[in-house]
Amino acid sequence: MNQLKNISKFNSRKIIDYFKVGFGLIVTILMLLAIGPKFVGEIEVQGIAFLSEIPKAFINWHDDPTAFFISYFIGYVVIWRKPLLGSIIILLGDILFFSFNNQNMGTFIFIIPTFLVAFLYFISWKNKNNIKQIF
Repeated sequence: MNQLKNISKFNSRKIIDYFKVGFGLIVTILMLLAIGPKFVGEIEVQGIAFLSEIPKAFINWHDDPTAFFISYFIGYVVIWRKPLLGSIIILLGDILFFSFNNQNMGTFIFIIPTFLVAFLYFISWKNKNNIKQIF
């Protein structure tokens, strides 16, 4: 009986692992399709000088979603090696983007999928480290 319980727990962990990777890749590809053309267009117009504008986006969250997209990509790169830290980076980007856009309901189309990616990696991290309760 105990062995059957361990097999079931192992299978549920594998399902979460496969789902988090697949869903994360889909969200990341869609984010690249959403922001990629803007970046390419700006680089064509401004050249490499456009890259110096990116740090300013982290100060002006309400005018431009660039900081949100960049924080997601940074978090997603980190999440592959350090799932907890990457999840925290993505969640902070979600919170800042939502709060500086006056709780605009249109921002949910971006926030919900990125939040789910961070949440799935967090759950997977929690399961792998056998953490029973966080709070």
